[in-house]
Amino acid sequence: MRKKDNKVSKGAEGKAWYQAIGSKLWYLFNSLKLTLFVLITLAIVSIFGTVIEQNLPAEDYVARYGEKWARVIFYLHLNDLFHSFTFQALLAALALNIIVCTFERFPPKWKALLNHRSEKFDPNIVDRFSNSETVSLKVPAETAKGRVLKAFARKKFKTMTFSSGSDQLVYAWKGIIGRFGSDVTHISLLLILLGAIVGSVAGYKDYRAVYEGGTIKIPKADFKLRLDKFWIDYYDSGQIKQYNSLLTVMENGKEVLHKQIWVNEPLYFKGIRFYQSSYGVAWDRVNDAGIAIKKKGESDPQAPVTVKWEQLVKMPNSKYSVKLVGYTADFAYDEATGTVYSKSPDANNPAVKLEVYEGGKLVSTPWIFLKYPGIFPAIPNSDTDLVLEGYHGEMYSGISINRDPGTNIVWLGAAVMGIGFILAFFVYHRRVWVRIRGNGKSTEVKIGGMINKNNFVFEREIKEILDSVKSD
Repeated sequence: MRKKDNKVSKGAEGKAWYQAIGSKLWYLFNSLKLTLFVLITLAIVSIFGTVIEQNLPAEDYVARYGEKWARVIFYLHLNDLFHSFTFQALLAALALNIIVCTFERFPPKWKALLNHRSEKFDPNIVDRFSNSETVSLKVPAETAKGRVLKAFARKKFKTMTFSSGSDQLVYAWKGIIGRFGSDVTHISLLLILLGAIVGSVAGYKDYRAVYEGGTIKIPKADFKLRLDKFWIDYYDSGQIKQYNSLLTVMENGKEVLHKQIWVNEPLYFKGIRFYQSSYGVAWDRVNDAGIAIKKKGESDPQAPVTVKWEQLVKMPNSKYSVKLVGYTADFAYDEATGTVYSKSPDANNPAVKLEVYEGGKLVSTPWIFLKYPGIFPAIPNSDTDLVLEGYHGEMYSGISINRDPGTNIVWLGAAVMGIGFILAFFVYHRRVWVRIRGNGKSTEVKIGGMINKNNFVFEREIKEILDSVKSD
């Protein structure tokens, strides 16, 4: 009878199945192709998140893009893209990619650079460098060696000395930290990604349209925000110069902060920023409307009366009072649900809804139209009708609310990235070997070496060191 094999199953290369899977995952996240794919995908996703304004009310997306595309936007979470699972997964994939690449390349580099001083100095290595110079001095070898060490010290090089027979050997190096510029940059990218993930998970972006005197409750906060005033500044040409909001922060019923905000000048309070992002005329309410009485048989209506929003006003020369309770910019009616809505935010077919009272009794709630006066009687079974003569729209201020606890981490990452760029682009790793050989009458000093970048600077530095040795 065949014995059971209790050993872990192995692949073709002799690895256990979990080791094989681990190797494939490691190879995947160590791939430059993955890096490019994630970066390009992030760029495309960010474009969608920029073009489609985020965190608007659902009706705004319907009004802007239509019901069909609004459904697509909500299904793909394009209305809150930067907090979606897709965006967070892309950030996590990029972070893993950077971590694996760093672990793949950093340890060998660290080991090689730490052990560079223990390398055996081959006296003939100097002859093999393209960057090499030779000078003959009429001084003893020890004196020449002292000059060489002094010249390196002036250039802030670290040095080690060796002997090989009658030859004196010097090894010098400088700027080794520049080799780690790319690794510091990787760390900065991880910090920036961490900040983005923290902001995506723990933060939020919201948008609120608020009218003068209106108050909004701030999500995940213990204070409210009140809009005291909204106004627009204009150039002499009539073009809009700036739009502004005067805001008050209210905490525990008390006013704790007043600030005027405008574009690029936000209000900051308790880790939350409030930006002036938009403005407009409300599509669902007005400031006031001109309502006039029109008697049957008369061609012209009477003088209009100004009726403010939700204010009961007595109509002159009649037994009726009216209250302005509704408005729609582009009137539409859904027969299936019996609801009135606005097809667009533009005033293509404006209409107002009134409450009509006779004495204290509500007798009708008609919609009356600016473009089609008298199309439907406002007061049933009466010789009196109501006409909409005009209205003043209600301006609102669009406030973007942004809470991002990862901001400080991102700023730290940006600072570390600056250090990484300086190390990578402006600190050069030089390694120089010097062979000093005396023949009794003179001493030959041969110097050669290598640099990880900017060969022109290195050639000039080698020449300066030799000039210093000759002129000492």
